[in-house]
Amino acid sequence: MGRRSAHLTRTLIEGVSTFSPYKGGRLLYVREYDPSPMINVDLTSKIDLDIAMAELHRRGDLSDQEMMMLRYVMLDGRLSRRDISAMIQKEHGYYVDQRTISRRLDSAYSKIANFLGFEYQDNRVFRMVAKRGAPRLGIYPKPYPYILNEEEIDKVTQIMERT
Repeated sequence: MGRRSAHLTRTLIEGVSTFSPYKGGRLLYVREYDPSPMINVDLTSKIDLDIAMAELHRRGDLSDQEMMMLRYVMLDGRLSRRDISAMIQKEHGYYVDQRTISRRLDSAYSKIANFLGFEYQDNRVFRMVAKRGAPRLGIYPKPYPYILNEEEIDKVTQIMERT
C-alpha cells in the first residue's frame, strides 16, 4: 500500500478562506461528484487546524516556508501554485517553483492530518464511503468493519483529487 495524501485536510485548509462563524457548518459528504463544491468549515475544525499548525511549527515539524505557503492557501483556497509562486517572489524577493510548492504543501497537509488523527485523515472518508456506499462509482455499502479494497480506494481518491 503506497503513501496516501491528505485530501480531506487539504480540502478543509483550502476551505478556511470561506469560513464565517455565521454560516459555518459541518463538512458535508455527498454521494455524487460536484465540480464546484462549497466547503463550509465549521469553527471547531478551524480552531483545530490553527492549533495544529501553531504546535507543529513550534515543535519544528512545519518549516517557516511551509507555514508561509499554508497562510497563502488559507487566504484564498482557489490560488494556484503559480499564483503562490508569484506572490512569494513579489513579497519575499526569491523564486520558488510550483513543484516545490506542491511538495511542501502536500508534506504540510500530511503532517497536520497525522497530528490531528482519524477525524482529519482520508481513512475517515474511505470508511464513510464503505459504510454508505457510492453507487455511481460502483461501490455499494459494506458490512462492518467498513473496509474498501484498493481499487475502490483509488476510485474515491480520484474523485477527491478533482475536488
